[in-house]
Amino acid sequence: MHTDLILPEPDTLHPESDRPATLAFFGSDTADLFTREVAESFAGVLRENLILRRTADGYPPGFTRASVPPRPWWDTMWTRDAGTFLRELVAWGYFEHACLVAHCLIGGVARNPQDFFAFPEKLRPGKPEAGDEVDGTAAIVIGMVLLWRHLPEAHPFRGALHVFLHQPGSPVRYLRHLAERDGLIAGTGEFGPGCSLDGHYCSVVQNNLAMLALLAAAALEADGGDLATAVEYRDCADTLAEAMRWHLLDGEGAWLWGVRPGSLEPDPAVLEAPINRGTGLLNGVASMFSDVLGLDPLGARWPFAPHCLNTFDRLLSAPLRREQFEKYGFWPQWDPPFRGGLSSGPSYGEGYALQTMLLYDRLDLADKALRWLAHATHDAPPQPHYRLTRTSSCHFYERTYSPDAPGQVELEEGCGALNLVTVMEPLKIARLLLGVDATARGAVRIVPRLPASVSRIEARQWPLLTATGVVRADLTVEREEVDGLRFECRVSGGAVIPDLSIRLPGSDGPRYRSFHGVARLTVSSADGD
Repeated sequence: MHTDLILPEPDTLHPESDRPATLAFFGSDTADLFTREVAESFAGVLRENLILRRTADGYPPGFTRASVPPRPWWDTMWTRDAGTFLRELVAWGYFEHACLVAHCLIGGVARNPQDFFAFPEKLRPGKPEAGDEVDGTAAIVIGMVLLWRHLPEAHPFRGALHVFLHQPGSPVRYLRHLAERDGLIAGTGEFGPGCSLDGHYCSVVQNNLAMLALLAAAALEADGGDLATAVEYRDCADTLAEAMRWHLLDGEGAWLWGVRPGSLEPDPAVLEAPINRGTGLLNGVASMFSDVLGLDPLGARWPFAPHCLNTFDRLLSAPLRREQFEKYGFWPQWDPPFRGGLSSGPSYGEGYALQTMLLYDRLDLADKALRWLAHATHDAPPQPHYRLTRTSSCHFYERTYSPDAPGQVELEEGCGALNLVTVMEPLKIARLLLGVDATARGAVRIVPRLPASVSRIEARQWPLLTATGVVRADLTVEREEVDGLRFECRVSGGAVIPDLSIRLPGSDGPRYRSFHGVARLTVSSADGD
């Protein structure tokens, strides 16, 4: 355990006391399937992947397997995946579960040679380790800040989180150190040079996530009273964003995968590697906006938004991807020759693409992609073409394939059903449809989006972060005739929402309606101001 941080004992954290929210979609067989898939996959991860009590062979509470045994990496906890797990646990109201996971992560990371805590690609039980998995480090920082903001001030773990993130050797200060020293941050792994490629590389996705982590930590420091550090983090994030615009854009304003550290010049050997060329991971820049900055990048006039749209449109215009999407709603994660361009998955392929469609209000595309995701999950390619092992046909699985893939490429299940990040990104898609912004500061912000196959969404006991703490509410969003929406909110336990802002369709585009002291509310886009 770190000598400069005293953590509560795991026994003082009680996951059984959590009050998780539920979410249901209505209006079509797609909506029904997606409801079951989200619920059963989340429950499956909590049952099969997450360790709640120390095991006889040394797995600590909070350790979350990357995959279900005996699939690849079942005995490891991948830091990028763990960051997304933290994010979803908090957003869905599993605060005590999130504390266990964060506790395990803090206990599993070591100091690097520069005396900072920096996460490796994956953790193993009982073997604290440091590394250069920048995306893992940044995703964990974002998840921990989100957890810190949602915990009551008196919670025994809240202070430990602040100490870990604020201390001189914190992972946030390491990200700042790298950005100030090198201009762009170089990391390893799938979001560094690319999956199975060695060395360090300055990828656009990991630098964007590091920039977002600095902004999240700046908010934590400001809330904690250290305004000077908050300003330093914001300034560093701004400088990093400028370096991204300078070095990581091509001549048409779309994102490059990355550049070499030191020279900050593109390396054709990396960019043209089959695992990177035309990779859907590039949509991670667009989709990760919502992890820190909200659910409306266009309304916020985010400077990166035009580049994200250019990147998305370029990916969609690739001939095979365009053909596959028009035929099936299938979004290939890679261009040929990698897996023939006929493979994808609910995380970095279809998942990031669908999140981008939602965040940028491309609801016609999003509906097509959602239909594919729901039906491809339930109706996986049949054996003998695809030997997928799972206990429920509603479990999300790592590798999806085009209906044209059998006989063209080998169909492998890889990490298979309930691979951790494979479940987390569809959970985020479900939240984006509902539209509760878990990152909002001050007012509760809600930006619902209902594609054609979803006519109604019901959330029960959903956690809403207000200026005075978390309240729970039952929420309903329903499509009215033509293109309107109707929103209902019923706050539980006699609480009120001090300030609430909801985006609703209007004749001249979406507009925000603001309300104060909300205990019960019904509002329609057809209502006047």
